[in-house]
Amino acid sequence: MSRPDAEDHGAGGTPVAALTHPPAREPGPSPASRTRALGGLAGIAGSLLLAAYFTAPALVHWPYAGASPAKLTAYATAHRLLFFGGGWLQATGALLSIVFFLVLLQLSGARSSLAGAVALTGCAVLLSVVVIEAALLEEVPLAAANGDQATVATAFALSNGVFARIFPLAPAPLVFAGTGFALAGTAVLPRAFTRTALLIAGLFLLAGIAAVFGTAGLILAIVMSVLEAIWILAAAITLARTNASGAT
Repeated sequence: MSRPDAEDHGAGGTPVAALTHPPAREPGPSPASRTRALGGLAGIAGSLLLAAYFTAPALVHWPYAGASPAKLTAYATAHRLLFFGGGWLQATGALLSIVFFLVLLQLSGARSSLAGAVALTGCAVLLSVVVIEAALLEEVPLAAANGDQATVATAFALSNGVFARIFPLAPAPLVFAGTGFALAGTAVLPRAFTRTALLIAGLFLLAGIAAVFGTAGLILAIVMSVLEAIWILAAAITLARTNASGAT
């Protein structure tokens, strides 16, 4: 007759309860938590790289568009690494920022919605424009090394004037408008980021139209590019902090 207070054992003396109910594992970070962490890091790094790209010309006596081919060639020859570094900063910063926007779409669950499709289209157009501009920027010192002043002037003019006017017309408004509508009604980020994303999209579109008619619009487009980097940095920090608070 077995005693009711005795513990049943299996083979090797192992308690039956241990065999049927293995010890619970300590909970690890969830997939959503890892996605938030990835998005936060990508957004912070991308915005800092873009900020460095936009502010560097003011610190290195960057020549203005319209400078003589001889002057541009001499500058590109003396600052070869500056052009290569600028292309890397722009392309890498934009790529990391796009990863951040993709994470926002994933967390909001709006990737298959119209807003998500608009944002994805904007990301694709944005990366295409940025990569082409970075390629033209890096062509400047290469042409200077070959003594091709005509190519130096053309590549420099395209990388410093044309794309700065194209960027606010389509890529930026699509990305921020799509992201703003995708975040609406979700708890991924505070409402302030949803509203400011839509505001930035409208200002970018206005800057792109104004840039067609004068230099003031081009300056506004450059200012908006800096504000874009600030928005991404603030949103990425907020996303990372929210993730840390949730994990805690």
